Amino acid sequence: MANSRKTILVTGFSPFPGAPINPTERLMRRLPKRLGTHQFNVEMIFHVLPTTWAGRQEISEKLRNEIRPDAIVHFGVDGTRRTINIETRAVNRAIRVRPDAIGASPDRPELAPVQERSRSATLPARALRDAALTGGAPARLSTDAGTYLCNATLWDSVGSGIPSIFVHVPALPKGPRDTRPGYPAIEEAAVRLLQETARRMR
Repeated sequence: MANSRKTILVTGFSPFPGAPINPTERLMRRLPKRLGTHQFNVEMIFHVLPTTWAGRQEISEKLRNEIRPDAIVHFGVDGTRRTINIETRAVNRAIRVRPDAIGASPDRPELAPVQERSRSATLPARALRDAALTGGAPARLSTDAGTYLCNATLWDSVGSGIPSIFVHVPALPKGPRDTRPGYPAIEEAAVRLLQETARRMR
């Protein structure tokens, strides 16, 4: 009998200029220990993506083609956010003034030479936001994934036809007066969000 098990690709990012500590890299190490490799008979594959423009094809596209997941949940950090943000839209723009982890910039100011201006996330954003909230960290929906690699990654994954979403987490708090959620709350929110994603794929 054919294997009917479905697969979720879960990714985080390596550090990059402005984010020498990327909590989503830690998530990719910790989440397999919390969740195992299966939830609700759904397999989860975890991977850290390089924060480079070249990695869009060399790593991200290759993973999609090799794994052929049934869904993709991307995690990334945004130091300007105070909450977890479930990104519902990617735009056809690529910022050219902010270098990636190896000092490179995108070749052009758009992600693709097409008339398409935006793409909507294709996993249930509200349900995943609600699941993240049960983990104890503040979470909200967002229509602004930026114009850096987080936005590009969501754009590419949605364009591949695979149900996809992007989750921005805030940078870790720097002291007792910093109101951003700490890493344990971010991890718990990620666990709940991924469990909900798997539950809906049964």
